[in-house]
Amino acid sequence: MIKKIDFFHGAVIHRFLSNAEIIIKRHDIASTYLLNDKAVYIKYSSNRISPWTFTFNEKHIEDIESLYKEYGEVIFALLCNEDGIVLIDYEEFRKLIAIYNSKFPKWIKANRQKREKYTVTGSDGVLTYKIGENRLKEFLEVQNIF
Repeated sequence: MIKKIDFFHGAVIHRFLSNAEIIIKRHDIASTYLLNDKAVYIKYSSNRISPWTFTFNEKHIEDIESLYKEYGEVIFALLCNEDGIVLIDYEEFRKLIAIYNSKFPKWIKANRQKREKYTVTGSDGVLTYKIGENRLKEFLEVQNIF
């Protein structure tokens, strides 16, 4: 039987692969892949409609901090079921989630109306701008993944 998580991870990897020449490796940390030695941490929400919520417990935060220390950057791919993928970087993640605050679980929510960009909020903050689907190409260029 194919697990639902495999379908979601496959969707993210396919999106990356269709945009660049990329070497992909699975990392020991669950839900993490290395794309040309850049850490990509995948979370998914199986909600059919907006808002999509992504939870982070203490272990997730420890893993993310470990990835950041090892690779200097972490890209977060938040898969909103069949709707789309919200990409945020580590700095944006830290605006949304205060990792040293001991209240768990933490969360990030992506919300959008039809034909609009995603509004992204977190348990400890808000992004003051919206994120669109075109962000993948920007990330690939900025992170030198091309």
